[in-house]
Amino acid sequence: MKRNRTVRNQTISAIFMALVGTAIHAGAQSYLSSYDIPENKPARPVVSIPPVVPEETKPEETVPETEAEEVFSPSLAALNLAYLYPEGADRTDAQNSLAGQILRELSVKDSEWLASIYDLSNRKPAEAAAKLGLPADRVRGLYNPLDESQTEDNPDSWLLSEWSRIDMVFTDENGNRIMADSNIKEIMAMANTYFYYTDPEDSDAFLNYVLNLWDKSHSIHYSIGEVYYCDGCLEEASGDTEASEAAGTAGSGENTENASGDGLTGSEEAQSGADGTAAASASDHLQATPETAEIGPGVPSASEATALGEDNGTGSGMAEGAAEAVEQETKAEIGPGIALMEASKAAETETAEETDKEEERDKEEKTPLTKCPGHVDLHITAAVAGASSSEKSLFSIAEEVTAAEQEAGFPGWTEEHKNAVLELAAQDWKTAYGLTVSSTYISNPLSQSETEYYLSLLHADTSLERRRLIRYALSSVGKVPYYWGGKPSAPDYDGNHFGSLAAADEKGRTMKGLDCSGWISWVYWSALGKRLPAESTDGLANCGTAVARADLKPGDIIVRLGDEGHVVMFLAWESEDRMKVVHESSGSVNNVTVSTMQASWPYYRKLID
Repeated sequence: MKRNRTVRNQTISAIFMALVGTAIHAGAQSYLSSYDIPENKPARPVVSIPPVVPEETKPEETVPETEAEEVFSPSLAALNLAYLYPEGADRTDAQNSLAGQILRELSVKDSEWLASIYDLSNRKPAEAAAKLGLPADRVRGLYNPLDESQTEDNPDSWLLSEWSRIDMVFTDENGNRIMADSNIKEIMAMANTYFYYTDPEDSDAFLNYVLNLWDKSHSIHYSIGEVYYCDGCLEEASGDTEASEAAGTAGSGENTENASGDGLTGSEEAQSGADGTAAASASDHLQATPETAEIGPGVPSASEATALGEDNGTGSGMAEGAAEAVEQETKAEIGPGIALMEASKAAETETAEETDKEEERDKEEKTPLTKCPGHVDLHITAAVAGASSSEKSLFSIAEEVTAAEQEAGFPGWTEEHKNAVLELAAQDWKTAYGLTVSSTYISNPLSQSETEYYLSLLHADTSLERRRLIRYALSSVGKVPYYWGGKPSAPDYDGNHFGSLAAADEKGRTMKGLDCSGWISWVYWSALGKRLPAESTDGLANCGTAVARADLKPGDIIVRLGDEGHVVMFLAWESEDRMKVVHESSGSVNNVTVSTMQASWPYYRKLID
């Protein structure tokens, strides 16, 4: 009995101890041990990890946004290729975009087209005739004794050396006169509209399309007028030379500065020079009848030419009288012993003289005394089609180009699409896309009458070489953009790509051209075939020969060095202290211009005799 109680007590104690142990174990799990506390105290700095996590995950969160910005979405209202770049291109410059590259190619087309016009107009008439497939006889006049390239006994050499007048007209597709504007933006806008429906990202097809439109929208028509004659420009030129020699220092006060006699007198200002260019009377005739200048009055008749060549015999009569007087004196001195011998010699001499006179008369009959060697004009009409409602407009041309492609998805040139073209072309592409587009690089070229006026300022004895130089310089006014550091790649316009797009210079100019010293070198190279040994202002200051300021002649240069360095070409005196010059200006015109300035600079140089 006692044993049973003991067993029961032990069992109860065991159960109690088990319950207590279980309770203690469970309670121990809800408290930190003393070893856990030190290890978890540094956990507070670990709170700095959350800022790191967003930094690491931020690119992943923003990648979709960046990709969304670069997604190309074509539009009729935007120049789509301006947003696309070739692989590896610098995207910070919009000119590197696909649109920028195509614009550069079109600007070169514009430049080469204008160069072909200007180069032909600067060629001699015979060279231009040959280029146009015309015979040299087309520009043959009469013998010009002042032209060293002509010989009196060779009519084939009597080719006119210069144009008397160059009529250059730019028109639209309807024949209306316009400035020499480019239609590049309109062509690009048309291609943008077309390829919006076909393949907006196909830049190669886009380029072929715009080049095709450009070719079909540009045309040039040349014509050479008939040779015509004035009342006597050679006589006037000869009279001018004599008058200038007689006048000497009797010129007006405006011309007294030129001590060498190169100052202009009042009578000379109304005349052209002695190189066969039209004198005042011929110029008046041309301006009064511009429509009939191409026909002209024609070559003088044979009877008129013979009449011009008749000699009144006064000079030969005086020579015969002088010979007889000498013969009488000789007879008196030597006596009668050899008089018969001398008389025989005199008879032989007289016979020889008569023969010479007959040959001279025959020669004069064949070659009449020339009062005017002749004049010939060049007429140029350059047409550029625009985006108008005309049947000959760009839209009509584009309809022909795209007719076979309309099945590819292009709905045709509807009014909506035409308006889209006009609106896109009217946008400021520099602001909208960062693209530089010039409607034209030609800036106020000289008119024919202005050119004739400046040429009339040249002194009558100005050499043909200097006249050719000045004429070429004047012909470039407004046609060659100023570009800092620009130097010529070739003579004339062809090969220089004036006006095409280029990397911006120090002033942000993006049209290819020449700087002031580069222009001087280019004019000499083009007009005279002589490339100067220097093409910088520093170099030109040491070129040629130094001359006194008062001895400046047309074509000489005046140079200023330093930070404001510049070089100009002397044209004529305006007053005692001021002169007219031709130069490539970096001023507001950013082109070749004629200016009046004092130009009291340190260097006056003569580059030709």
